[in-house]
Order: sequence, then structure tokens, then C-alpha cells
Amino acid sequence: MMKIMKNIPTINDTHIKFKENYVEKTYILKKISPDKGPLVSRLICDYYKDLNNAGISIPKLLSRRGLIFNFEYCGSGLMEILKNKKLTNSYMKNLLNQIESILINCRKKQIGLDPHIKNFTLLNDKVFYVDTFPPVSTEYINLLIHHNKEFKKEIKLHLKNYKPSKLYYHFLADLKKTKEINKNFYKIAKDNFIKKRYIRNFDIKKVNEIIKIEKSNISKIGFTLS
Repeated sequence: MMKIMKNIPTINDTHIKFKENYVEKTYILKKISPDKGPLVSRLICDYYKDLNNAGISIPKLLSRRGLIFNFEYCGSGLMEILKNKKLTNSYMKNLLNQIESILINCRKKQIGLDPHIKNFTLLNDKVFYVDTFPPVSTEYINLLIHHNKEFKKEIKLHLKNYKPSKLYYHFLADLKKTKEINKNFYKIAKDNFIKKRYIRNFDIKKVNEIIKIEKSNISKIGFTLS
């Protein structure tokens, strides 16, 4: 199995390194005080356990040291895979069905997450959710706001879209704004969510509002989720 060996910066303040048999993630605190590192590490670990206990397919946590977490390698990113414009509908529906299972479990257990397509990977035909930062918990959100009071309103609005009740619309919003991927996947996801009644009375305004909130926040100097 060939893996790309390079460092990857992410928008959520995580440095990622692909090692020989695992993935090293270092979580960077931008506004939260460094002395809160041990607390943040514990909150990430608690969030990971919540996802795991909810039956979410996530990489095995191999070790952690402070804010450096080592995870089992769980394949290629779906964002890269979905750049292929020749993927069949049946192949994309299989990916979607597995993502739906993850979102359903989060709804059932009332766990929030960031359902951006970049946070999913594929290994041996199995889809994994691989993002544990920021930990979507009340304790972490309160800590974040305490250290970044200037953006209290924006942080609350941003992370409100991570709530279980928002996951299907949030997933569609992220697909719609991601120009690089196969656009058929957005249509398949939307039609499926409506058909299975995960979304009732579909409203495109809700999709666009999530896109607007994220785009506005990310453009603001000083806005961060860490």
C-alpha cells in the first residue's frame, strides 16, 4: 500500500504527517492558552471515545502525547477520490450509504461533528470518519469562547452547524461549495436524504446559509476553532 509522505496543514489548525504505518496529528492551539493543552488533549480523547462508543467507524487511536495523537492509517481521502469525474453512480451510492450510517449514529447518540467530505477516508471499501478536532463538546466550546471572546457570536454560529440536527444540511453545504469533486455526488446525496426522509421539506436556503456562515467566519482575521 503506497501512501503520500508529506505534511498537510488543515483549516482546523492540525498538522498531519503520514508515517510508515500510522498518521501523526498535532493539534495547534491558536487562541486557547498553551497551559490548557492537557485539558484540550483530554477533551479530544473524550470526544474520540464518544464517537467510538457510538459505533462511528474511526481510526484506532494508537497513542497520544500532549496534543500529538497517533492514529491507525485508514486510507485515501474521499475528497481526492471524488475528484474522479468518471465514478459510477453505484460506486458513489455505496460511499454515501456508509457516510449516512455515520450521520445516523451521530443523530441517535446526539454527537456533533464536521461532516465535510475531507474528513472521510476509504480503506478496503470501508469509509472512516477521521476528524476529532475540534472536539464538539460543550466543555470545549466554552473553553474556546473564553479564550476568544471577540468571536463569541461567530464561534457559536459556526459550531451550531456541527450539531446532530444540522448534519445532513451541513454535509450538503460542504459538498456544494467544494468545486473540485464530482458534482453528481451532491445530487445523489440530496436526492437520497430527501427520499429517505432524513431531510423533510428540503430548503436550499438552509444549505446556502451554512455556506455563507463558514465562508464569512473563515475570512475573518483572528477567527479560529482552537
